[in-house]
Amino acid sequence: MKTIAIAAAAAAVFVAAGVALAAAAEGEPETVIHACKHPSGGWLRQVTGPAQCRRREQPVSWNVEGPKGEKGDPGAAGAPGPQGPKGDKGDPGTVGTGLKTLDGVPCVAADSAAGEIKVTVGAGGDVTLTCEAAPDEQPPPPPPPGDAAKLVINEVDYDQVGTDANGFVEIHNAGGTPADLANVALVAVNGGDNAEYAREALTGTLAAGGYLVVPIELQNGAPDGLALLEGATLLDALSYEGAITAATIGGQTYNLVEGTALAATVADSNTADGSLSRIPDGKDTNDAASDWAFTTTVTRGAANVMAP
Repeated sequence: MKTIAIAAAAAAVFVAAGVALAAAAEGEPETVIHACKHPSGGWLRQVTGPAQCRRREQPVSWNVEGPKGEKGDPGAAGAPGPQGPKGDKGDPGTVGTGLKTLDGVPCVAADSAAGEIKVTVGAGGDVTLTCEAAPDEQPPPPPPPGDAAKLVINEVDYDQVGTDANGFVEIHNAGGTPADLANVALVAVNGGDNAEYAREALTGTLAAGGYLVVPIELQNGAPDGLALLEGATLLDALSYEGAITAATIGGQTYNLVEGTALAATVADSNTADGSLSRIPDGKDTNDAASDWAFTTTVTRGAANVMAP
């Protein structure tokens, strides 16, 4: 009986497996097989889940397959496949096409000058190679000319505290090149009769941006004036404590007022140190009322500074 029971059990398992395989074929593949073991005889009854086992039956289950194993070594390379078909033959090139690659290659011209190869293909296919020297480089353009020299009367101290002494006029080169002073003169004009009463001839050169202090004792105005002349040409002028519009210098008449006349209240002082100055330093808009101011900081031979 025991042998038959075992054989019968094997048959039952086989039948159960067959049922499982059939179920797997009809739907999704099963990964676990469930069965119920009879309490006597070892018979197995396949079910869809443990809950279907009867009260005296014992549920059992097993996996359809075990875990996936590691990847095996690659197999040997197969035999090479048959050779593919031969491609179409390309169009033949021309001699000119090949020689065109020489265009622009450096070469030495007949006069030993550096040049480049030029390839020319004629209408009949004739190819000409020439070595053409590079054109001579043009010299760089000259630098733009600097600003011309520009001489201005820049600072005037004509009135001092107490007894007048140590008066001066400062000339400034506000241009970009040195100024030749060989034919330049500073002329003082009396406003009472519009005539010249003092003259200082300048000499040498004045560098661009430079200052020249001319010691001179000037009249205290109401009005008086200054003219900076190069020969007979008026370079700059200042009329202070009133307007001088017809000064006579060397037989010629000059207007010493630039634009709007300087107000009579803008004047040098005999109670406080200071000077009449172009503010900002070197400013020359040809308008005296805009360019000139009284400052209590005297800057003899240096840039002007505004101080009340």
